[in-house]
Amino acid sequence: MEKLLYTYCIGLLMSPKQTFPVNSYINSHEASLGTLLAAYGAFYLATVIMSGWSIADWGKDVFTFPYTAIQPLVPRSFISPFFFVTSIPTLLIGITLLCHYSLRAVRFGLTVDSERVAILLAAFGLGYVVVGAWPLQGVINMPWAWQKQIMSYGDFFAWGLYALGIIVLAVGGLSLYVHSRAFHRRHPEISGTF
Repeated sequence: MEKLLYTYCIGLLMSPKQTFPVNSYINSHEASLGTLLAAYGAFYLATVIMSGWSIADWGKDVFTFPYTAIQPLVPRSFISPFFFVTSIPTLLIGITLLCHYSLRAVRFGLTVDSERVAILLAAFGLGYVVVGAWPLQGVINMPWAWQKQIMSYGDFFAWGLYALGIIVLAVGGLSLYVHSRAFHRRHPEISGTF
C-alpha cells in the first residue's frame, strides 16, 4: 500500500503541470463575479466616504469619525485607506464585467440573467445620476453630507463617479430596450397600444 501511495505521489509531482483555464472560468461566471466585485467596491467605497475619511487623513490615526461598517482589529487609519484603494479598482472591474456581459448578451443572444444584469445596471446607474454628487453644482448647495464628502476628494473623483453612473445607466438602458423589443416580438398580444 505504501509503495502504491509513493508511486502515486511521485507521479503527481513528475506529471506536467495542468493549468486552470482562467478565461473560461471568468466568461462562464461573468455575471456573478461582476456583481460580487461591484457590490464590494460600492459598499466599501460608500463606507469609507460616509465615515468622513479623506485622502488628507492618510496615515493619521482618526478616532473622531463615526465607525465604519466593520470593526477592524488594526487601527482605522490603516483600514480606511486599504478599503478606499481596493474598492475603486474592484468597483471598476465589477462594472466592466457587468457591462461586458450585458453588451455581449445583446449582441450574441439574450438570457434571463442578462435581463437581470441590465435591470441592475440601469437601477444603479440611474440611482447615482439622480442622488449622487453633481459635479456642476456648488458644494455648499448639496443637501447631503456624503455628497459634500465625495466632492472633497476632488473634481476628477466626482466627475469619474458621475461619468461611471451615466455609462452604467446607458448600457443598462440599452440592454433593457433590446430585452423589451425581444419580449414584444415573442408576445405580440401584449405589444398593442393602450
